Amino acid sequence: MLFVLWFKFDPSHMEQVHQMWKQFKYPDEVKLIGRYVLIGRHASVAIFDAPTEVSLLKITAPFSNFGVAHIAPAMPIEEAIQTTW
Repeated sequence: MLFVLWFKFDPSHMEQVHQMWKQFKYPDEVKLIGRYVLIGRHASVAIFDAPTEVSLLKITAPFSNFGVAHIAPAMPIEEAIQTTW
């Protein structure tokens, strides 16, 4: 399933978060689509495909001391407009 994660971190943790970004490896079962920093917002965004809740924990837990991770399932708009509600 496709997910969008946005991670809001405390500016006082910038150096630690920067080092984590350099070293962090997504789990093998996760297909990373893209990672982005929101300039001037002390936040980052990742878009990825993950198969399980355990995969989500493997992604968010290492950063939990530095800020708050928000995750939402996502769907391409092209698919959503063809779906009947």
